[in-house]
Amino acid sequence: MPVTPTKLREVLGEEALNELLLLLEDKALDGRREILTRLEIVEHDVTSLKQEIADLRTDFREFRREVSERFDHMASEFNARFDRVNERFDRINERFDRMASEFNARFDRMHAQMGTMLKWTVGTLALFGTLITTLLALGQFLGP
Repeated sequence: MPVTPTKLREVLGEEALNELLLLLEDKALDGRREILTRLEIVEHDVTSLKQEIADLRTDFREFRREVSERFDHMASEFNARFDRVNERFDRINERFDRMASEFNARFDRMHAQMGTMLKWTVGTLALFGTLITTLLALGQFLGP
């Protein structure tokens, strides 16, 4: 059976009911004040957390920007170094090409000289062979 304010007046009386209501109102106000105080603390903590998160985001953006700048700087340094290495290889390739062409020219000259020497050697042997054959033939015909 529900309790109604009329029934409470009948049972407790007007003065006791007023005191009971004042006591309940005081307790409700105290609870409300405590809740509001705690909510203010929570709100303050949430506000400081929001500020910290915003600061962390700012710091993180700054960190990402610095890392990107450093990475870009390192990439440009690596590219410059690779360009220098490629230039060196190009110069080395040019040197090898010059050396190869000089070697080929020398080899061609040496080949031509060997061909000439071989022709002279064969010619000289043929001449000596002819001379010896002629002398032997003359020696047999003119004989003793």
